[in-house]
Amino acid sequence: MKKILIFIFLLNSLFSYSQGFIRPKETKDTTYIVKNNKIYTLVNDVYYSDGNVYTTKQILGDSASASLYFLNQSENKSNIVADLIFPEVNQKKIKKDMQEYIRLYNSFNDRNMFAVTSLRDSAEFMGDWRLIFEGEKILGIIELNNNKRLIFNPDNGKVYTISTNLLLSTFTNQISFSFNGVKYDLYKYADGKFATV
Repeated sequence: MKKILIFIFLLNSLFSYSQGFIRPKETKDTTYIVKNNKIYTLVNDVYYSDGNVYTTKQILGDSASASLYFLNQSENKSNIVADLIFPEVNQKKIKKDMQEYIRLYNSFNDRNMFAVTSLRDSAEFMGDWRLIFEGEKILGIIELNNNKRLIFNPDNGKVYTISTNLLLSTFTNQISFSFNGVKYDLYKYADGKFATV
């Protein structure tokens, strides 16, 4: 009986202790400036659901230094947004330029550009892949066809929306294919992961 009580006590202590590992959620984030003897400090208080407050302080210096810091931080955030929006705004022109370069390449080469990139990129792309198309997960393999072009070959043991091989056009960070007359461009966003924009 004594062993059972000790076990229950230890078990209860273990569960009580393990509950301390639950990560509290951030409930509020406040940033403000404190001035002390003409020196400005940026203070950030983060409040958590367990009642704790995590405070960071960054000394900015005098008013000129503090002003320059806030100007630079604001401009940096603006630059991030501009970098993110640039491709979206210029997407049509960039794609048009890309198509023109492909056309020019093909006009004086005896091999199609994508036959060249298929061979160049085969080590990167060949193997088992999963294509998520209109919510459907299509298992298949990327391989070289008889014309030395990369194709996506769906697992023929299953019935998918896409049941025929897809001829792929590749660049290092892009895979393109057409299905039912619609062209799809997928861009690399992580190793082995591509998505439409």
